[in-house]
Amino acid sequence: MFRTPETGWAYGVSGSIAFKTTHKNDSLTRTSVIQATGIWTEKKQNLQGLDATIYFPKENYILYFQSSHTYFPENFWGIGTKTKDDWSERYAYEQFSIFPHFKKKIFKRFFAGIMYDYQNVFKINYNAGGVFDTTFFNGKTPYQISGAGVSISYDTRNKAFWPTKGIFIQSYLNSYNKIIGSNYDFTKWITDIRFFQKLFNKHVLALQFYNYSTFGNTPMRNLAVIGGQDNLRGFYRGRFRDDNAATFIAEYRAPIIWKLGLCAFGGIGNVYSTKYPMAKNDLLYSFGGGIRLTILERDKLNLRVDYGYYSKYNSGLYVTIGESF
Repeated sequence: MFRTPETGWAYGVSGSIAFKTTHKNDSLTRTSVIQATGIWTEKKQNLQGLDATIYFPKENYILYFQSSHTYFPENFWGIGTKTKDDWSERYAYEQFSIFPHFKKKIFKRFFAGIMYDYQNVFKINYNAGGVFDTTFFNGKTPYQISGAGVSISYDTRNKAFWPTKGIFIQSYLNSYNKIIGSNYDFTKWITDIRFFQKLFNKHVLALQFYNYSTFGNTPMRNLAVIGGQDNLRGFYRGRFRDDNAATFIAEYRAPIIWKLGLCAFGGIGNVYSTKYPMAKNDLLYSFGGGIRLTILERDKLNLRVDYGYYSKYNSGLYVTIGESF
């Protein structure tokens, strides 16, 4: 069971396997996880997914795999930074996606990878003459995208779920082309930089810089967005949507007693278009705090309860598993 502003209360079933590909005391290989999930929400959405993160012996190879089917009515405000809070309307879509990402260690902590991204978006429903219908963007009718790409990453984190020290840097470039079955030609470039520093008595400072850029005829479902449980909490995911987005988030994580901890966070950023870069006056922010309850002691996997705030129109409660980054 969980809750976000996009879903309301959601419930479902989840089965997961956590294991090591070597012996359990191998400190060079982190715990691998395979998880299958089925979710239904009070806002008439549903999701079925299979996710895996597999660390091979000594982490010479890492495999990430994501596949899902979703039916997801959600809110749409338009494209860009000038949309108003009372402009939103509902639209719905159904989507099937698959995303394998295979990485090989080049030298200590440094990886290079290849990936493939396939999405099929269909059953798109919206109100004739409404905001969705009258706003110009690609992807109003059913389509599929198919893209291949490369990645580089550097990872010194000591744990996957709750790092207390280390750096994670990942950048990948994906090209979608009609030659390999995509209805739209465009490029996606994502850079994710995270820093974790233990301060005292297991208190941790966590920082993240995230940049998402697209070039070409990008369909709406692949445009950059802000908000959601893993970004600027308090903003509805997709409240702002455009070609690109950049955000910076800071968290202070502190254990309190037993398996309980507290977290304070704040972030800044926004979306922006290729023609009009982000200006100082366009910056948005959100802040908030939350409670953590450890449910998997060995790897510090937490139940997370957060409240994020920007304004009376942009605030929300999140009850989820795992950290935002």
